[in-house]
Amino acid sequence: MGSKKTLVKNGLLFSLAPFIPKVVSVFLLPIMTKYLTATDYGIAGTISAYSQSIGALSTLGLAVVLMNSFYKDPENYRGTWKRIYGFLNCWMIVYAMLQSLILFFCIPEEAQANKWWIIILTNITTVFFGPTAQIGSAYFTYTKQSVPVVWRSVVAALITMFSTFYLVVYMKTGYMGWYIGGFIGTLFSNATYWPVVNLKLGLRPSYKFSIPELKHSLSVSVPTIPHYYTTYMMEGSGRMVLDQYSVPQERIGQLSISQNIGDMYQVGVTGINQAVSPYFMSFIRNKEWRKYTILAYMFIAIVFSSAFLMSIWSKEIFGLLLSNKTLASAYPYAIVYIMAFCYRPMYVVSTNFNFYFEKTKQLLYITFTSGVSAISFYFLFTPFWGIWAFLIGHYIACLYMGYSGFFYSCYRKNAPLKLHPLIFMGIQILITIVAFTTVEYIFIKVGLTVVLISCMIPVLLRMRRLKVGSIN
Repeated sequence: MGSKKTLVKNGLLFSLAPFIPKVVSVFLLPIMTKYLTATDYGIAGTISAYSQSIGALSTLGLAVVLMNSFYKDPENYRGTWKRIYGFLNCWMIVYAMLQSLILFFCIPEEAQANKWWIIILTNITTVFFGPTAQIGSAYFTYTKQSVPVVWRSVVAALITMFSTFYLVVYMKTGYMGWYIGGFIGTLFSNATYWPVVNLKLGLRPSYKFSIPELKHSLSVSVPTIPHYYTTYMMEGSGRMVLDQYSVPQERIGQLSISQNIGDMYQVGVTGINQAVSPYFMSFIRNKEWRKYTILAYMFIAIVFSSAFLMSIWSKEIFGLLLSNKTLASAYPYAIVYIMAFCYRPMYVVSTNFNFYFEKTKQLLYITFTSGVSAISFYFLFTPFWGIWAFLIGHYIACLYMGYSGFFYSCYRKNAPLKLHPLIFMGIQILITIVAFTTVEYIFIKVGLTVVLISCMIPVLLRMRRLKVGSIN
């Protein structure tokens, strides 16, 4: 029962705590959008796209080695972590140089005056404290201590938000407010991990690398780089393609604000994902398939219902949050973008087995294929459909990434589960169509909201009666 309470507490903290700064930002956004233009959002979105192009290389995928050593070698994982920590400290210097080179050549013409400041602010916290934050966050997550991770992320987000608000509204810095505010918040978050990791936990970096061990670690982690790079290929590359096809920064800004608001939903899903992942891994290790299935169904139900509700009310959300009419008119983009992320629980449920059994090369067929198909779609159809080419390509790629893992050998050989992925894919497509076609009709939306909430309450209560208590 104690572990069940820990699951509930971690789930609530990881998923709801990030909404504290989001709720505050809701009240600030109508003011900020008076001082920011669609072009400002376009500049930030475009620079972010180029910066993210190498984001997957920042840790070389070594997070999977941290996780596996913790669960599979609990007596000796600390030594492995220290060596990875030391290696990442060295690697971050190379990574920062590479990122600086890309930004130097790719920052839009509208932001050339601040090019060097953007490069410096983007890199400095990564070089000095990036690996420390990675180690600290991993330790607290795997030991199921949500509070140390959550309070840092919440406080850092609030610092970032209020710093940005002051810079944009009072200092009239425009898009540069995001970079300066982001630097201040990230510096706080990452730096506060240093005394905990190095002094309290004693996980000081070791620079005595064992070449055979490093080769083995990289043989497991490097195949996951395309897996993590998929996020860029599916999202960031779309804005890059739009920029390459000379789509106006104002239009890219509309897409960026849609993604920013959609990220409020994604933050919650990521938080729940972070909370339930250790339990999924424990259930795989102990072969507790009934518990695994119950938790999977709960994850799916929460994500599908929350995405649908946010999508059908997106017009009202945009009208409430955005003072700029050009930005507020972009709500249809958000519907397709948000509903695409319904893939996430199905993806997590299937690929947990790839991570646990270290079949990471097979992830290439799932994730990298999704990314390649997405970016190919963008290049082929952007000249004809503009921003809609990004949204449709992104949605199709998400469907493949979320549901294809159930049909690969790692899952089929190791998971005696019956989750009916094709049925859930059909449900996702159906509710996306319903959300897109009913967004303009207030009475239908009210009715759908009442019906959905009325259905979800007894379903969740029934799940609880039926064995949620067995998740311990």
